[in-house]
Amino acid sequence: MSKEYLKKATLTSTSDAADVRDTVQGMLDAIRVGRDTTAMEFAAKFDRYEGNVIVTPAEIEAACAEVPDRLKDDIRFAHDNVRRFAEAQKGTLHDMELEVVPGLVAGQKAIPVSAAGCYVPGGRYSHVASAIMTVTTAKVAGCRHVVAASPPRPDQGIAPAVAYAAHLAGADTILAIGGVQAVASMAFGLFGLPRASILVGPGNQFVAEAKRILFGEVGIDMFAGPTDSLILADANADPDIVAADLVGQAEHGYNSPVWLVTDDRALAIRVMAIVPDLIADLPEINRGNAEAAWRDYGEVILCQDREEMAASADECA
Repeated sequence: MSKEYLKKATLTSTSDAADVRDTVQGMLDAIRVGRDTTAMEFAAKFDRYEGNVIVTPAEIEAACAEVPDRLKDDIRFAHDNVRRFAEAQKGTLHDMELEVVPGLVAGQKAIPVSAAGCYVPGGRYSHVASAIMTVTTAKVAGCRHVVAASPPRPDQGIAPAVAYAAHLAGADTILAIGGVQAVASMAFGLFGLPRASILVGPGNQFVAEAKRILFGEVGIDMFAGPTDSLILADANADPDIVAADLVGQAEHGYNSPVWLVTDDRALAIRVMAIVPDLIADLPEINRGNAEAAWRDYGEVILCQDREEMAASADECA
Protein backbone atom coordinates (compact mmCIF):
# COMPACT_ATOMS: atom_id res chain seq x y z
CA MET A 1 0.00 0.00 0.00
CA SER A 2 1.29 3.44 -0.93
CA LYS A 3 0.02 6.67 0.56
CA GLU A 4 -3.60 7.56 -0.11
CA TYR A 5 -5.17 11.01 -0.16
CA LEU A 6 -8.43 10.79 1.78
CA LYS A 7 -8.73 14.53 1.16
CA LYS A 8 -6.65 16.45 -1.38
CA ALA A 9 -6.20 20.18 -1.84
CA THR A 10 -7.90 21.69 -4.87
CA LEU A 11 -5.65 24.77 -4.86
CA THR A 12 -2.06 25.53 -3.95
CA SER A 13 -0.72 28.46 -1.96
CA THR A 14 0.65 29.94 -5.19
CA SER A 15 -2.66 29.81 -7.09
CA ASP A 16 -3.47 33.48 -6.53
CA ALA A 17 0.13 34.70 -6.19
CA ALA A 18 0.11 36.49 -9.55
CA ASP A 19 -3.03 38.46 -8.70
CA VAL A 20 -1.61 39.47 -5.32
CA ARG A 21 1.70 40.50 -6.91
CA ASP A 22 0.00 42.67 -9.53
CA THR A 23 -2.27 44.31 -6.97
CA VAL A 24 0.57 45.09 -4.58
CA GLN A 25 2.88 46.37 -7.31
CA GLY A 26 0.18 48.72 -8.54
CA MET A 27 -0.43 50.06 -5.03
CA LEU A 28 3.27 50.61 -4.38
CA ASP A 29 3.70 52.41 -7.70
CA ALA A 30 0.74 54.66 -6.93
CA ILE A 31 1.93 55.48 -3.42
CA ARG A 32 5.47 56.14 -4.62
CA VAL A 33 4.04 58.91 -6.83
CA GLY A 34 1.14 60.16 -4.73
CA ARG A 35 2.93 59.87 -1.39
CA ASP A 36 0.91 60.72 1.74
CA THR A 37 -2.30 61.53 -0.10
CA THR A 38 -2.45 58.22 -1.95
CA ALA A 39 -1.54 56.24 1.16
CA MET A 40 -4.41 57.91 3.02
CA GLU A 41 -6.77 57.14 0.14
CA PHE A 42 -5.89 53.46 0.39
CA ALA A 43 -6.35 53.66 4.18
CA ALA A 44 -9.83 55.06 3.72
CA LYS A 45 -10.64 52.35 1.17
CA PHE A 46 -9.23 49.28 2.92
CA ASP A 47 -9.11 50.27 6.61
CA ARG A 48 -12.26 52.43 6.43
CA TYR A 49 -10.35 54.96 8.49
CA GLU A 50 -9.84 58.67 7.88
CA GLY A 51 -8.39 59.80 11.21
CA ASN A 52 -4.84 60.76 12.13
CA VAL A 53 -2.24 58.45 10.60
CA ILE A 54 0.41 59.49 13.11
CA VAL A 55 -1.05 58.63 16.51
CA THR A 56 -0.70 61.67 18.77
CA PRO A 57 0.58 61.51 22.36
CA ALA A 58 -2.94 62.32 23.58
CA GLU A 59 -4.38 59.45 21.53
CA ILE A 60 -1.73 57.07 22.84
CA GLU A 61 -2.51 58.12 26.41
CA ALA A 62 -6.24 57.62 25.85
CA ALA A 63 -5.71 54.22 24.24
CA CYS A 64 -3.45 53.07 27.08
CA ALA A 65 -6.11 54.09 29.59
CA GLU A 66 -8.52 51.63 27.93
CA VAL A 67 -6.25 48.63 28.51
CA PRO A 68 -7.26 46.57 31.59
CA ASP A 69 -4.67 46.40 34.37
CA ARG A 70 -4.38 42.61 34.09
CA LEU A 71 -3.56 42.86 30.39
CA LYS A 72 -1.05 45.63 31.09
CA ASP A 73 0.67 43.35 33.60
CA ASP A 74 0.84 40.56 31.00
CA ILE A 75 2.25 42.92 28.35
CA ARG A 76 4.86 44.28 30.76
CA PHE A 77 5.86 40.73 31.70
CA ALA A 78 6.29 39.73 28.05
CA HIS A 79 8.15 42.93 27.22
CA ASP A 80 10.58 42.43 30.09
CA ASN A 81 11.37 38.89 28.94
CA VAL A 82 11.91 39.94 25.32
CA ARG A 83 14.02 42.93 26.35
CA ARG A 84 16.26 40.89 28.65
CA PHE A 85 16.80 38.25 25.99
CA ALA A 86 17.55 40.87 23.34
CA GLU A 87 20.06 42.53 25.64
CA ALA A 88 21.75 39.19 26.33
CA GLN A 89 21.78 38.39 22.62
CA LYS A 90 23.32 41.78 21.81
CA GLY A 91 25.99 41.05 24.41
CA THR A 92 27.21 38.13 22.28
CA LEU A 93 28.02 40.45 19.36
CA HIS A 94 31.53 41.76 19.79
CA ASP A 95 33.52 44.11 17.61
CA MET A 96 36.87 42.67 16.64
CA GLU A 97 39.94 43.39 14.53
CA LEU A 98 42.72 41.14 13.28
CA GLU A 99 45.90 42.17 11.51
CA VAL A 100 45.86 39.41 8.90
CA VAL A 101 49.27 40.37 7.55
CA PRO A 102 51.42 43.33 8.53
CA GLY A 103 49.53 46.49 7.57
CA LEU A 104 46.28 44.71 6.57
CA VAL A 105 43.60 44.79 9.25
CA ALA A 106 40.23 43.00 8.91
CA GLY A 107 37.43 43.12 11.41
CA GLN A 108 33.75 43.30 12.15
CA LYS A 109 31.55 45.87 13.84
CA ALA A 110 27.87 45.53 14.78
CA ILE A 111 26.18 48.78 13.76
CA PRO A 112 22.40 49.23 14.18
CA VAL A 113 20.41 50.48 11.20
CA SER A 114 19.20 54.05 11.58
CA ALA A 115 15.45 53.46 11.19
CA ALA A 116 13.27 50.37 11.59
CA GLY A 117 9.68 49.91 10.45
CA CYS A 118 7.71 47.39 12.51
CA TYR A 119 4.43 46.04 11.14
CA VAL A 120 1.95 44.89 13.79
CA PRO A 121 -1.11 43.01 12.44
CA GLY A 122 -4.39 44.24 13.81
CA GLY A 123 -7.13 43.28 11.37
CA ARG A 124 -9.00 40.22 12.60
CA TYR A 125 -6.67 39.92 15.58
CA SER A 126 -4.54 42.36 17.55
CA HIS A 127 -1.02 40.95 17.54
CA VAL A 128 0.30 42.51 20.71
CA ALA A 129 3.21 40.06 20.72
CA SER A 130 4.38 41.36 17.34
CA ALA A 131 4.70 44.88 18.74
CA ILE A 132 6.70 43.58 21.68
CA MET A 133 9.02 41.36 19.67
CA THR A 134 9.80 43.83 16.89
CA VAL A 135 9.86 47.24 18.57
CA THR A 136 11.66 46.03 21.69
CA THR A 137 14.46 44.31 19.79
CA ALA A 138 14.92 47.29 17.46
CA LYS A 139 15.27 49.63 20.45
CA VAL A 140 17.71 47.31 22.21
CA ALA A 141 19.73 47.07 19.00
CA GLY A 142 20.12 50.84 19.07
CA CYS A 143 18.01 51.97 16.10
CA ARG A 144 17.65 55.74 16.30
CA HIS A 145 14.06 55.80 15.06
CA VAL A 146 11.56 52.95 15.38
CA VAL A 147 8.11 53.13 13.78
CA ALA A 148 5.25 50.77 14.63
CA ALA A 149 2.37 50.59 12.14
CA SER A 150 -0.88 48.75 12.81
CA PRO A 151 -4.24 48.67 10.99
CA PRO A 152 -6.81 50.92 12.65
CA ARG A 153 -10.30 49.80 13.47
CA PRO A 154 -12.87 51.65 11.35
CA ASP A 155 -13.28 55.18 12.73
CA GLN A 156 -11.59 54.18 16.01
CA GLY A 157 -7.85 53.94 15.55
CA ILE A 158 -5.51 51.09 16.41
CA ALA A 159 -6.33 48.56 19.11
CA PRO A 160 -5.56 49.98 22.58
CA ALA A 161 -3.48 46.94 23.58
CA VAL A 162 -1.29 47.35 20.49
CA ALA A 163 -0.82 51.06 21.22
CA TYR A 164 0.12 50.26 24.81
CA ALA A 165 2.58 47.53 23.80
CA ALA A 166 4.24 49.64 21.10
CA HIS A 167 4.51 52.62 23.44
CA LEU A 168 5.91 50.50 26.27
CA ALA A 169 8.44 48.91 23.90
CA GLY A 170 9.71 52.36 22.95
CA ALA A 171 8.27 53.11 19.52
CA ASP A 172 9.25 56.64 18.49
CA THR A 173 6.24 56.90 16.18
CA ILE A 174 3.03 54.87 16.01
CA LEU A 175 1.06 54.83 12.75
CA ALA A 176 -2.64 54.01 12.46
CA ILE A 177 -2.42 52.48 9.01
CA GLY A 178 -2.30 48.91 7.73
CA GLY A 179 -1.61 46.74 4.73
CA VAL A 180 0.47 47.72 1.71
CA GLN A 181 -0.05 51.40 2.50
CA ALA A 182 1.60 50.93 5.90
CA VAL A 183 4.59 49.11 4.44
CA ALA A 184 4.98 51.81 1.79
CA SER A 185 4.67 54.59 4.39
CA MET A 186 7.61 53.20 6.33
CA ALA A 187 9.71 52.23 3.31
CA PHE A 188 9.21 55.53 1.45
CA GLY A 189 9.45 57.78 4.49
CA LEU A 190 5.93 59.20 4.28
CA PHE A 191 4.25 61.51 6.80
CA GLY A 192 7.53 63.22 7.63
CA LEU A 193 9.21 60.02 8.85
CA PRO A 194 12.73 58.85 8.02
CA ARG A 195 12.85 56.10 5.39
CA ALA A 196 13.05 52.71 7.08
CA SER A 197 16.31 50.84 6.64
CA ILE A 198 14.55 47.57 7.48
CA LEU A 199 10.95 46.32 7.60
CA VAL A 200 10.03 43.63 10.11
CA GLY A 201 6.93 41.92 11.40
CA PRO A 202 4.29 39.50 10.09
CA GLY A 203 1.28 40.30 7.93
CA ASN A 204 -1.15 38.91 5.38
CA GLN A 205 -0.22 37.95 1.83
CA PHE A 206 -0.39 41.58 0.66
CA VAL A 207 1.96 42.78 3.40
CA ALA A 208 4.34 39.89 2.71
CA GLU A 209 4.32 40.61 -1.02
CA ALA A 210 4.97 44.32 -0.45
CA LYS A 211 8.03 43.43 1.62
CA ARG A 212 9.20 40.98 -1.04
CA ILE A 213 8.90 43.57 -3.81
CA LEU A 214 10.68 46.24 -1.77
CA PHE A 215 13.54 43.96 -0.69
CA GLY A 216 16.76 45.43 -2.00
CA GLU A 217 15.41 48.95 -1.71
CA VAL A 218 14.95 48.27 2.00
CA GLY A 219 15.98 45.34 4.18
CA ILE A 220 13.39 42.85 5.42
CA ASP A 221 13.40 40.20 8.11
CA MET A 222 12.03 37.41 5.92
CA PHE A 223 9.50 36.62 3.23
CA ALA A 224 6.70 34.74 4.98
CA GLY A 225 4.13 32.71 3.08
CA PRO A 226 0.66 31.83 4.38
CA THR A 227 0.63 30.38 7.87
CA ASP A 228 0.31 26.60 7.78
CA SER A 229 0.37 23.48 9.94
CA LEU A 230 1.09 19.80 9.47
CA ILE A 231 0.13 17.20 12.07
CA LEU A 232 1.70 13.75 12.25
CA ALA A 233 -0.60 11.43 14.22
CA ASP A 234 -1.01 7.73 14.82
CA ALA A 235 -3.78 5.65 16.40
CA ASN A 236 -2.91 6.96 19.86
CA ALA A 237 -3.83 10.54 18.95
CA ASP A 238 -7.03 12.14 20.21
CA PRO A 239 -9.08 12.99 17.09
CA ASP A 240 -10.78 15.93 18.82
CA ILE A 241 -7.43 17.53 19.62
CA VAL A 242 -6.09 16.86 16.12
CA ALA A 243 -9.19 18.41 14.55
CA ALA A 244 -9.00 21.43 16.85
CA ASP A 245 -5.35 22.00 15.94
CA LEU A 246 -6.16 21.86 12.22
CA VAL A 247 -9.08 24.27 12.53
CA GLY A 248 -7.11 26.57 14.82
CA GLN A 249 -4.56 27.03 12.04
CA ALA A 250 -7.04 27.12 9.14
CA GLU A 251 -8.95 30.04 10.67
CA HIS A 252 -5.86 32.26 10.29
CA GLY A 253 -6.54 32.83 6.60
CA TYR A 254 -8.48 31.56 3.62
CA ASN A 255 -5.26 30.24 2.02
CA SER A 256 -3.68 28.66 5.11
CA PRO A 257 -2.78 25.06 4.20
CA VAL A 258 -3.27 22.31 6.79
CA TRP A 259 -2.27 18.67 6.56
CA LEU A 260 -3.01 15.56 8.58
CA VAL A 261 -0.53 12.77 7.92
CA THR A 262 -1.41 9.49 9.62
CA ASP A 263 -1.09 5.73 9.37
CA ASP A 264 -4.50 5.12 10.95
CA ARG A 265 -7.58 5.21 8.70
CA ALA A 266 -10.06 5.32 11.58
CA LEU A 267 -8.36 8.39 13.05
CA ALA A 268 -8.34 10.13 9.66
CA ILE A 269 -12.03 9.48 9.04
CA ARG A 270 -12.98 10.63 12.53
CA VAL A 271 -10.96 13.85 12.21
CA MET A 272 -12.53 14.59 8.82
CA ALA A 273 -15.96 14.24 10.41
CA ILE A 274 -15.14 16.54 13.35
CA VAL A 275 -13.49 19.39 11.44
CA PRO A 276 -16.67 20.73 9.72
CA ASP A 277 -18.52 20.80 13.05
CA LEU A 278 -15.73 22.77 14.71
CA ILE A 279 -15.63 25.22 11.82
CA ALA A 280 -19.40 25.73 12.06
CA ASP A 281 -19.00 26.83 15.70
CA LEU A 282 -16.48 29.58 14.88
CA PRO A 283 -17.37 33.30 14.79
CA GLU A 284 -18.37 34.49 11.33
CA ILE A 285 -15.05 35.96 10.08
CA ASN A 286 -13.01 33.04 11.40
CA ARG A 287 -15.54 30.59 10.02
CA GLY A 288 -15.24 31.94 6.48
CA ASN A 289 -11.46 31.64 6.55
CA ALA A 290 -11.47 28.14 8.02
CA GLU A 291 -14.11 26.89 5.57
CA ALA A 292 -12.14 28.14 2.56
CA ALA A 293 -8.77 26.94 3.90
CA TRP A 294 -10.06 23.45 4.72
CA ARG A 295 -12.03 23.15 1.48
CA ASP A 296 -9.31 24.42 -0.86
CA TYR A 297 -6.01 23.72 0.91
CA GLY A 298 -6.67 20.99 3.48
CA GLU A 299 -5.23 17.51 2.96
CA VAL A 300 -5.50 14.20 4.80
CA ILE A 301 -2.84 11.71 3.82
CA LEU A 302 -3.02 8.06 4.84
CA CYS A 303 0.35 6.27 4.91
CA GLN A 304 1.33 2.64 5.41
CA ASP A 305 3.93 3.24 8.13
CA ARG A 306 5.88 5.88 10.01
CA GLU A 307 8.64 5.99 7.44
CA GLU A 308 6.14 6.97 4.75
CA MET A 309 4.58 9.48 7.14
CA ALA A 310 7.96 11.13 7.59
CA ALA A 311 8.58 11.16 3.84
CA SER A 312 5.13 12.70 3.22
CA ALA A 313 5.80 15.39 5.81
CA ASP A 314 9.07 16.23 4.09
CA GLU A 315 7.29 16.52 0.74
CA CYS A 316 4.75 18.95 2.20
CA ALA A 317 7.50 21.00 3.83
